[in-house]
Amino acid sequence: MTLTTNPKLIFGLTATLITAVTASNVATAQQREVDYVVGENVFSCSTTKHRSIGSYDCRPAGDRTPRIKRLPFIDTQTGTKTLEEVPGSLNVLCDQYGCATISNQPGFPKGTMVGKGANGYFIIESGWYLGYDSNGHTTAYRGDVGPDRGDTPYEPLVNIAKYGTDACHDDAVNAIESKTGAPLEDYYMIRQILEECGLPSQ
Repeated sequence: MTLTTNPKLIFGLTATLITAVTASNVATAQQREVDYVVGENVFSCSTTKHRSIGSYDCRPAGDRTPRIKRLPFIDTQTGTKTLEEVPGSLNVLCDQYGCATISNQPGFPKGTMVGKGANGYFIIESGWYLGYDSNGHTTAYRGDVGPDRGDTPYEPLVNIAKYGTDACHDDAVNAIESKTGAPLEDYYMIRQILEECGLPSQ
C-alpha cells in the first residue's frame, strides 16, 4: 500500500486522520461517550460483498449515495479553507497498515489514509472513515465521531449469537420498538440491522 501525504485534508477529518496515524502508538486514557445515530454518523460495513463492485459496502445510503458531494477542505500549509466537489464514494483497500484509497480522485490522491479495518476492499462515503465497533467489526464513522476522535466504539444493535438468522433481525427490531414505542420505519436503521445480522439488505 502506497501512502500519500495530502496537503489538503477534509476540514472535519483533519484531527481524525492525524489521530489515526498516531493512535496505535498512544494509549487512550479516557474515551468519550457519543450518541451514535445509525445512518447519520455510524454504519456497520456489510458482511457480504456488493453484487456489482465486489467490495464490502460501508455507505449508509448504499447505491443511493450521491455521485458528487461538496466537502470543506483545509490546506495544512496555508490554513486556507475551501469547499470542493469530490466523489460521493471512495474505494479503499485495508491491510495491516490501515485503509487507503486505491485510485486518484479529486480531493483524495491514491493512498490517502481513511482509517483501519479488516483486510479487504471496501467502499465508503466521502467524509467518513473506517474503524471498528465494540465487537471488532469494520464500521464506517462520520469524520467528526468515532474511536479516532477519542469516542467509545459503536455498540452494534444486534445479538451476535443469532447472526445470520431472522431471529437476529426480529430481536433488534423489537428492542428498538420497545424503546421508542413506535413501529420501526427508518430506512437506514432497517438496513443497518440487516447488515449487522448478515442478512440481504438489497
